[in-house]
Amino acid sequence: MTTLHGHPTIPAARLRHSRLLRRLRGLSGAVLLVFVTGHLIAHASGLFGIGAAQMMLDITMAPWIRAPGAQLLTTAFLVHAALGLYALYSRRSLRMPWTEMLQLVLGLAMPLLLAAHVVGVEAALDEQTGIDSYTRIMAILWTPTGALRQIILMGIVWAHGMIGLGFWMKARSAGPLWINAWRLLSWLLPLTALLGFIDTGRSVASLIQVGVLPASLTGLSPDAFARAHETEAWMVNGWVALVALTFALRGAVYLASLRHDRVTVSYPGGRSVRVRPGTSVLEASRLGGISHAAVCGGRGRCSTCRVEVTRGGEYLKPADADEAALLKKIRAPDGVRLACRLRPDHALTVQPLLRAHTPSHRLTTDPMVHGGREQKVVILFTDIRGSTAIAEQRPPYDIMFLLERYFETIGGAVEAAGGTPNAFVGDEVMAIFGADESFEEAAAHALRAAGEIAHRLDVLNQSLTRDLGQPLRIGIGIHGGAAVVGRLGYGETRMLTAVGDTVHVARRLEELTKAHACLLVVSDDVLTAAGKSPQALNATRHEITVRGRTEPLSVHAVPADAVRRLND
Repeated sequence: MTTLHGHPTIPAARLRHSRLLRRLRGLSGAVLLVFVTGHLIAHASGLFGIGAAQMMLDITMAPWIRAPGAQLLTTAFLVHAALGLYALYSRRSLRMPWTEMLQLVLGLAMPLLLAAHVVGVEAALDEQTGIDSYTRIMAILWTPTGALRQIILMGIVWAHGMIGLGFWMKARSAGPLWINAWRLLSWLLPLTALLGFIDTGRSVASLIQVGVLPASLTGLSPDAFARAHETEAWMVNGWVALVALTFALRGAVYLASLRHDRVTVSYPGGRSVRVRPGTSVLEASRLGGISHAAVCGGRGRCSTCRVEVTRGGEYLKPADADEAALLKKIRAPDGVRLACRLRPDHALTVQPLLRAHTPSHRLTTDPMVHGGREQKVVILFTDIRGSTAIAEQRPPYDIMFLLERYFETIGGAVEAAGGTPNAFVGDEVMAIFGADESFEEAAAHALRAAGEIAHRLDVLNQSLTRDLGQPLRIGIGIHGGAAVVGRLGYGETRMLTAVGDTVHVARRLEELTKAHACLLVVSDDVLTAAGKSPQALNATRHEITVRGRTEPLSVHAVPADAVRRLND
């Protein structure tokens, strides 16, 4: 075993096994999602006629009708279903966020509807009718019961896949460009597929009604129907039996655990919860109805669920590598653990370190309000040089007037460039770029904002020359990287903000403008993402060491005249 910051790690084999199962489940789900997406695209093409739908069906289904695509699809379905049941069996508690519960219910219901669809389509295609496959399939499906079942099936399968894709993107801190693409795809594709399905179904029904297509297309032969019905019953009963067996095994394990010692997890205020050994502290809190912060949903992506172990710590199993690394990052002292990863086998007393939001405080379910989301953004900081001397020479009301004009100048420039002014503290302004755009766009807009600030500050200085006797001088620092972006405040008074090392580095770069006698210091990553050349800006490159970072950071000091050209 090894230790990280005083937190020992569990054997690597167990961690690799858990990661392998998660990856297999994700990969098998990705294969199925690609297959389903092809189906929906074919249905959506029906808006342009049956011929277009048939052509698109031939294209999207070509990889799956022959080996190895057919074997890959079958294997992916069986693996995904088996791992889904295993995940259900392995859960210590069925109390979970509503999105996870919805995905679970949809996943369990899916095979019940999928069986009839698969068997019916296969039986229809096996019969040689001389009619193209899509028309034949639509003739079979376009009945009141069949059409409704198909629409429900499309909704269930697609919602299950989109929820899973959303979890995957959140775990990898996908940027706003991908998040917005996911949201658009989640609604646009199934909606157009539904319209195409209805339009094509009506067209096929009309052709049958006027005699262009034979009425026999709407059903299967007696032998084919009997075989299809038998196969469907076998598939449905088999899936129901597997689900029932999974719940029965959960129940058996629970009953068996009653014959052994239970673990007591104690909390402040004399509250305690008795759970099975191996249940996480976060799951124990949920089972006991105890409020417990967990912004990332208990996936180990944040430290908000952390607890201090005040008793029973000597019996704890060591932390895994991911938990130990996160605890090291936040400089957690010994005795602090993540509740979502802490699975005690003996009595334990813990103290949650962060207060959870109570339902009465939640005015919205927007994730940007509750916990925010992790993404790449660009942060801009500005600060007035010599502000103390200016304040000492003027009455407070004059300073208020001056700061109001200054904030209007900076805030207006930031908004004009597409950013969001965030914090106005003293004479310091912070702005965020990239909350709803790509990192490259955010970098370009932040640099444009710096140029706009320089121009507007010149105008402000001209109007204040008589009053101040000298122009206002400022410094600008720009840096980009990962940060947690959300709306913070109380009640309805909330504003967009960002938290993380990226913010601290941007403030540090603004401070460096003094040492380098320049208007702007920008990190190399931002300049590269914006497509700007340091030579074109007459910038000087520096390698600096920022507190909290092990690697040196490349930055560029940009003179004032070059900054003014940034918004040209």
